[in-house]
Amino acid sequence: MGRGRKLESFKDFERALKNKYGIGQGFNYKPWLRIQDVKSKGTRSLIYGRKSQREHHMMSSIESEHFYLAEFSNSVIDIREQFPLFPLNYTQKIAKTLGVEHPKHPQSKEPIIMTTDQLLTIDSPQGTIYHAISVKPEDDSGDLRVLEKIDIERVCWELLGVKFSYFTGNELTRVQSSNLHWATSPFRENPTNFSCEQINCALSLISAGQYFIEDLCNQMTSMNVTSHDDALLIIRFLIADKFIDVDLSTNIPESGIIEVKYVAKQQGGILYGAS
Repeated sequence: MGRGRKLESFKDFERALKNKYGIGQGFNYKPWLRIQDVKSKGTRSLIYGRKSQREHHMMSSIESEHFYLAEFSNSVIDIREQFPLFPLNYTQKIAKTLGVEHPKHPQSKEPIIMTTDQLLTIDSPQGTIYHAISVKPEDDSGDLRVLEKIDIERVCWELLGVKFSYFTGNELTRVQSSNLHWATSPFRENPTNFSCEQINCALSLISAGQYFIEDLCNQMTSMNVTSHDDALLIIRFLIADKFIDVDLSTNIPESGIIEVKYVAKQQGGILYGAS
């Protein structure tokens, strides 16, 4: 992880732009703010994106929660976190119109570049569209200052014709996200390859219904196509790459049970545990 950057003045902003922070898409995007650039009360983390093939900078556990949910959506093709709202005078004008104070740096007291937590790029029937998301814990919903800043964001995006949403999460989304983290984490940076025989063996054992994961692992092991540990990896891979559609509303690792709603056709060739 590199050193933190100072973003206190207009000169700092110019330098960041020159170094292409807040610019690009997919693998080439560099977030305006990285986890080492800011102090955060939340649990910061780096998540390697299966679609973007780069590290995503999450400033809180709820940002990570939303990231896993968004990335798993078939229609979401890119997620750009800590996306800057340029130019500075654009957000300043909106703040003035709304009658609220524009965010300032706590030390320099200079106005800062505002960011949106996550900007989604979506492949829709109408073509490529964007969806800006402000991700905040539910406790912040009663904080007037937080709501004022979200309102500036909302107007910024709506004037650009971009949908804007405010995500606070709930118990269901926390469980769903936790399941997705469990299913996808082995297949992010380091691809694991599975043979056609291994995948088809697993798929042949599964149809719609409930299964104990341990039973499935034991069945695969008894068929001499994989070890017990790799059998568990294969089950996680089937969920991660959507060969099986499972109920994500209950904690899968905790219960040891998957409820399968759909099973894909058997496959040919070698399959890799990374997108």
